[in-house]
Amino acid sequence: MSMTTAAQSQILRAALKLFGERGATQVNVKELAEAAGVARGTIYNNLDDLAGLFDAVAVQLAAQMSAQVEQAIAGLDEPAQRLATGIRLHVLYAARDPAVGRFILRFGFSAAALREIWTGQALADLRDGRARGFYDFPEAQLDAVVNFISGATIGVIASTLERPERAAEAGMEAAERILIALGLTRAEARRRARAATPE
Repeated sequence: MSMTTAAQSQILRAALKLFGERGATQVNVKELAEAAGVARGTIYNNLDDLAGLFDAVAVQLAAQMSAQVEQAIAGLDEPAQRLATGIRLHVLYAARDPAVGRFILRFGFSAAALREIWTGQALADLRDGRARGFYDFPEAQLDAVVNFISGATIGVIASTLERPERAAEAGMEAAERILIALGLTRAEARRRARAATPE
């Protein structure tokens, strides 16, 4: 399902909010129309079917977040700096948009499409960092490391939904701790985790 029109974007946004608030992956036309502020006919005219709506929302969110992070870190060469910045940006984006934060919190581990957030650029930076000697973990543990990073980041997102004013600091703290766990010294991790964030 290709979402491009203003009505489709409005519907997707309403669906994201409903999914995140309720924790369910299904909605009906009536509640979606009410949440989007459109008539039921608009839903029927803009969606092929509701069955694929959750996946469409998850795919779009993962693509948007990944594109924002990739654009922000494009000028950074060092993989540890890229990883730290990516973690911080994911936390900030989720804190600035609580509907996004709640959606990631509820479905970040279970929705296959959202795994792209953790297995796209972050995975490439992990591999690059390991190859360049930044990280100290065996290749066989790569999946465990990705799960560790995603779990820590989602945990920080959960805390910033409760205290959004701490998002920037919490993101830096998480990035620092993750880099230390990957093998950087405290000073190296702190410098990278607290560097200016390109947005």
